[in-house]
Amino acid sequence: MVRLLFMILLPTFLAGQNVQWQDVSSEHEFPQGLKLFHGTISGNNNFFAYYYEVDMTVPEIAIRPYLSTTTKQVDDFSSEVGAYGAVNGGFFAGTSSVSSVVFPGEVPARNLISLSRNVGGETRTYPVIRPLFAVNNDRSLATEWVYHHTYSFDDIYVYDEPLDYICNDPNPLPVPVKADGYQYEDIAYGLGGGPMLVKNGIDVFTYCEEIWWGSGVDLNVNRPRTVVGYTADQKVIMLVTNSMKVEDLPQLMLDLNCVGAMNLDGGGSTAMAVGGTSLYDQNRPVPTILAVVHSDSLGLPQTPVYEKFMDTGDEGVTSNGSWFATANPGFWESPSMLHELASHDEYYQFPLDLPAPGEYEIYGWWTSHANRAADTPYFITHAAGTTEVAVNQSEGGSMWNLIGTFQFEGTPEENVRITAGATTNQYVVADGLRIVSYDQGLAGNQISNIDDVDDITVPFGTSVEDALAMLDAQTNVYDAGGESHLVDLTWQAGDYNGNVPGDYTATGTFDLPDGVEQTDPPTPLQVEAIITVLEDDDTSIFEITTQGMEIYPNPSAGAVTVKGKAAGEHQLEILSLNGQSVYQSFVKGAFENELDLTSLEKGVYLVRLTGPAGNTVHKLVIQ
Repeated sequence: MVRLLFMILLPTFLAGQNVQWQDVSSEHEFPQGLKLFHGTISGNNNFFAYYYEVDMTVPEIAIRPYLSTTTKQVDDFSSEVGAYGAVNGGFFAGTSSVSSVVFPGEVPARNLISLSRNVGGETRTYPVIRPLFAVNNDRSLATEWVYHHTYSFDDIYVYDEPLDYICNDPNPLPVPVKADGYQYEDIAYGLGGGPMLVKNGIDVFTYCEEIWWGSGVDLNVNRPRTVVGYTADQKVIMLVTNSMKVEDLPQLMLDLNCVGAMNLDGGGSTAMAVGGTSLYDQNRPVPTILAVVHSDSLGLPQTPVYEKFMDTGDEGVTSNGSWFATANPGFWESPSMLHELASHDEYYQFPLDLPAPGEYEIYGWWTSHANRAADTPYFITHAAGTTEVAVNQSEGGSMWNLIGTFQFEGTPEENVRITAGATTNQYVVADGLRIVSYDQGLAGNQISNIDDVDDITVPFGTSVEDALAMLDAQTNVYDAGGESHLVDLTWQAGDYNGNVPGDYTATGTFDLPDGVEQTDPPTPLQVEAIITVLEDDDTSIFEITTQGMEIYPNPSAGAVTVKGKAAGEHQLEILSLNGQSVYQSFVKGAFENELDLTSLEKGVYLVRLTGPAGNTVHKLVIQ
């Protein structure tokens, strides 16, 4: 009865009502790039909303999530980290986040990868893909569907869509596989939540697909809400309202020109603070916030010139004693190995095999538990001898913990040994090891990484020239300082036969960029792509090469990217609805044209790609 009365008295937002926004930034002392807006509805005195607008093109300002081991009021949390303002973060249970929190190089919390629902009287377990709001290394913004295959930063994978569930689906789907997505390499910070509201400027609202049914995220109930989104011109929108239906949120964010948006933990958790002062809250403490900060607060790490990961199952790693695998989740790649307290004669030893003398940081990874030793011995053999470090493995689990910084000579004798010679609690843990160096003397300006290129599919009968023209013409090469260098690719596919269906490997070679040195042993200056020739089913080559054409953002304020692949030369043209051509160019192979259409009048336009085998047309909205 109390809940029913609460729902009756709660102020409501009616779909279709327009929110009037007023800039109230002058009431506060904000830096350049930060604004605050207050929203109301005519005739509805109970409804209100606020949103921050954070201009990410202003270098001095930024956003980032924070995670605490305890729950805190949003205004207290905001004050503690010195934020200009903040909203509550993702979903949580007790004091632990059950939504992703991503920091540079680490994942202290991840979205749920599976959950249980009772359908038809039977409890079933459902693997699930859910959203992440991300700030990338170049300060660009994204909302992506992700799945964490492990707690490793390198195992955050992006998927084009969530799993294909319906509400109250009785059929759990298989666990996502890496091959169906791609590694999220560019992310700096991320915060999870859901459901996804807006993607690529379109209302997607994947409530059922992300399995929010059966949760506290009620579909059509007016409740307080928290939302994060971003616009095409790189402005972050952080919004709270005292009463809306979650199904009405996509349109609200589209009205604020968002091209991507995601729901956060609403209800009693909804809160917004200006500095250390509460603007709206319901007195519920939370473990995560999304905060607006000065860029100095980002604490972005240096780019390592050397990084190496090791695990208990790696070649060369040795052990002695009665070690056994833990059943606890959150281990590095191989399961955590446990040993009852014993002596230093029971150990796991990791040979470091470092490339050269220099200063290196040693990090450990383990699964924490109250029965883990608080003084697990790590013996590090380095240039000056052997140092013992007592590590508390009852806390800090499923993340990289700094063991220490040491000078190494790069000799075969240098290693890390974890032993069972602890004296507290019941077990010691041997798990992952990470070795990092920022010593610029190690690598000079050597080549460090090469971006992969996309595989392609072509119809039966495609010539080798047309197939190679569809492959990416360039890729990025990175040096030891993290700088990228765009290089031209020369493609060959010696065994290619467009009249025989199957997969063919194409090799793209390039010259080492000026100022970048080769490694020892040499790094192959090439990339590979798979060309798949389809069966002879009369599929038009034009249909294959144009079906993947992308136009984004759409709708747009005028800055538009048209991306795709075309076999042979094609004309790319933009037309008004009365047939007037406002843009023309010719494209061939892989193309990505960035267009400035800000001079055009607002309205609907047609993007047409015309080639020898036909044409395709897409709609573009300029607003």
